[in-house]
Amino acid sequence: MNLVARILQDLHYRFFGSLVSLLGGLKKSRRCFALADALGTLRIRFGYIGSDWSRKRYLNSIRAIFPQAPAEEVDRLLRAYWVNHQKRFIELFLMQELTPENLSQLVEFKGLENLDRALQRGHGVILPVPHIGNERLHHIALAVRGYPLAVISSKYEDHGPYARNIKIGASKRFHEIGYANDAAWLLRMLKGNYVLQVASTAEAGQTGVVVSFLGQQILLPTGWVRLALKTGAAVLPSALLRQDDDRHLLVIQPEFNLTSTGERQQVLQDNVQRFMDVVSGFYTERPDLVDWMSLTVRLDETKRMLGSKIQS
Repeated sequence: MNLVARILQDLHYRFFGSLVSLLGGLKKSRRCFALADALGTLRIRFGYIGSDWSRKRYLNSIRAIFPQAPAEEVDRLLRAYWVNHQKRFIELFLMQELTPENLSQLVEFKGLENLDRALQRGHGVILPVPHIGNERLHHIALAVRGYPLAVISSKYEDHGPYARNIKIGASKRFHEIGYANDAAWLLRMLKGNYVLQVASTAEAGQTGVVVSFLGQQILLPTGWVRLALKTGAAVLPSALLRQDDDRHLLVIQPEFNLTSTGERQQVLQDNVQRFMDVVSGFYTERPDLVDWMSLTVRLDETKRMLGSKIQS
């Protein structure tokens, strides 16, 4: 992102931050979400920034995952994506106001007993959260609830300084943040019995594996598996899912049991595959909350990787 784009982005963030405040913020969140709904409807037509992005590219990804869906359902899912996308943007400003006292205005919890039980073992917990719902609010809500959270974050180096602060600042206010290549930090967090949130559907890097997910081949990271096997940390599937009233339900499922016997690469492959089989339920039950941008990137890079292997 060049200098002009970063300046415009910062102005965009400042404008909507002020607008959310004028609308009443968290106390008047219905007004803010009504604004997001209108913005999402606009972005169905004008939201495709970048030379490689288009409405058609999104629609093709949705059809690949749901090939039997009629055209009107595919269009509905695209609209739902953009509306949720804009609501997530508005929530960047709303979550600045979160406290233990007002958290229930935005988030409810289901399955916290699974997290409590895992923490009692004292080896830390890893939450490999998929790109569905609102992953940022997921870790902030748990931290506000009182859990010791640590999150692997992007550095947002391509953002303007104000936008970067909005995205990282809310997290830093509530919990620890680190970066994927800092192995010592990751180990220190789990040794301290933190809850470590990572992205199970992030960019894979050199150690990724290709698994079957929702009928497609997809290249996914294995770092969370390797970290859990090394430290003994518990792994729990979870997601934060928007409800009809724009409050969220943070669901934490029972512990996912890793397998550790066999050839190393096969162990990684098997564990990632079984985990994605579990979290695929979130996608099939709530396709309106799927981050189609992230999933499209994963699918496209998988095709390129597999194509390069065939050619070589």
